[in-house]
Amino acid sequence: MRPILFERALPGANEVYGPDGEPRPIYGPLFEELAKTGPERWEENLRRAHGLLLDEQHAFGIRKGDKTHPTDWFPRVVPAAEWERLERGLVQRMRAVNEFLRRLEAGTQEIVPEEVIETSILYDPDLPNRFGPVPVRQVAFDVVAVESDRSGQTGGWEYVILEENAKMPVGLAAMTRRRRMSRKVFFPDASARLPVRSLDGWLGRLGDSLRAASPKGPEATLAVVSSGPSDQFYLDHNIYAEEMDAILAETKDLEFDGDGYLVHSPTGRRIDVVYERVDEDTLYAELPELLDSHVEGKVHVLFAPNSEVVDDKGVEVFVPEMVRAYLGEEPIIRNARTWSLAVPEERRYVMEHFGELVVKSRGGYGGKEVMIGPEESRESIERFRRQVESNPVEYIAQEMVDFSTHVLCKADAERGRFSLVDSYADYRMLALAPDPEDPGVVEIVPGSLARVAAPGSHLTNISSGGKMKDTWVLER
Repeated sequence: MRPILFERALPGANEVYGPDGEPRPIYGPLFEELAKTGPERWEENLRRAHGLLLDEQHAFGIRKGDKTHPTDWFPRVVPAAEWERLERGLVQRMRAVNEFLRRLEAGTQEIVPEEVIETSILYDPDLPNRFGPVPVRQVAFDVVAVESDRSGQTGGWEYVILEENAKMPVGLAAMTRRRRMSRKVFFPDASARLPVRSLDGWLGRLGDSLRAASPKGPEATLAVVSSGPSDQFYLDHNIYAEEMDAILAETKDLEFDGDGYLVHSPTGRRIDVVYERVDEDTLYAELPELLDSHVEGKVHVLFAPNSEVVDDKGVEVFVPEMVRAYLGEEPIIRNARTWSLAVPEERRYVMEHFGELVVKSRGGYGGKEVMIGPEESRESIERFRRQVESNPVEYIAQEMVDFSTHVLCKADAERGRFSLVDSYADYRMLALAPDPEDPGVVEIVPGSLARVAAPGSHLTNISSGGKMKDTWVLER
C-alpha cells in the first residue's frame, strides 16, 4: 500500500482522522481507492478533471480565462444522523427568516431593533417593499462544526452558523460539477460503495422554486441575469440557465415594452422572474424601470430591494429569537456569539478586545472587509480598527471559533506518496422554498459546497485562497 501521510498542524479536531492519528472508518473506501490510484495517476486525474471542466466552459463559448474554480478532490463525508440534525436546523431557520420578512413588509416585525434596520446598508426605508408570500426562495447557510462531547462517525460535533447569504450565493452549480468529477474521475468505486445521496435533478428543482414566485408557476419565463463573461462565476451562470431551462441575459439584453413589462430583446420574450447574478447597484442603474415593474407585479425580482436585509450580519444576530418568537421552538443550530457595534455597550466591549475577535462588515461578502484578529499583525489590526472607528455601526464582531478541519490532498509522484494536510472547513448548505404560497415548505439540497481554507487560515472563501470540496451525504 502506498504511503498516505497526515500532517496535523492546527488545533481544530479533524473529521477525517481521529485523535489517535488513524483514519476514521467511514472514510475507509476513500482511502482504499486513493491508495489504489497512487500519486502518479492522481496527478493525471487532476489534469483530466480540469480538462473536462474546461471543455464544458468552452462549450458554452467562454474562451477567455479559467472559470472552473480551485478544488480539492478528496470529498467530505457526512453521516446520515449528522445531516438530519443540520437539515432540521436549517429548515427551522429558513422558515423564521421568511416570517421575519413577511412581518417587515407588513410593518409588524418587533424582533430586530429599529436602529439595526435603520443603519443597514442593505435596507432603504424610502423604497417600497414587495416581497411576495414567500420572500426568499433560496438561502445559503455557512455552517461550521465545533468539537463537543457528542460522539459520531466523524467526531463529536455541535454546529454553528457563521452567516447566511440570500442574495448571490455560490453553490448548486459548483456542487453538481464537483460531484460529477468525484464520481467519474477520482472516486468511482468509493461513490458506488457508499450510499451517497444524489444531486441529480436539484438544479431543475431550484428552477421550479424560483418560478414559483410568479403566478404563472411552471410556465413562467425565468431569466438568469449575469454581469457577463468577465464574472469569475460566468460558467456557473451558464450552467444555471441551461439546467433550469432559463434565459441567460445581461442587462444590455433587457428592455421594457410600452406596458412596463420586462422583455428579452434578442428573443422578444417577456421575463416573469429575474434571478440576479449581478450586483444590485448595476442592475437598477442600468434598468431603472425595474423597481416599478417589480412593485406593480409585472415581473418578480427574486432578491427584491430590501429583502436582502436578511444578509445583514447585524440582522442575523436576531434569527434565534425569530425562531423562538415566530415558530415557538428553540433553535437547533446556534449562532456564533456576536456583538453589534450599533449597540453602544457592545461596541465598547469589541473595541476593548479588538485583536481577539473576528470583525466583519455587516454588508460584506466573499471574505471582504473581514479581520480575523488572532491571525493578523499588530499593524493590520490597528489599520482595521481605524476603519471601524470611522463608521462603527457598519460592523459586527464574532468570537473566534476553532472549528473542525478536513484535509487538503497533495500527491507527490516523485516520492510515491500522498500528503493530507489539515485545513479549516465549512459547509455551504442551500435551502429552497418551492411552494407558491407557503413559506413553511422548505427543502435542503442533500449536499454541501464544502470550502477549505488555505493552510493556517480560517477564511474559507474562494476569493481568500480557499478551495471547494464535494460533500457526500450518506443515506444511512
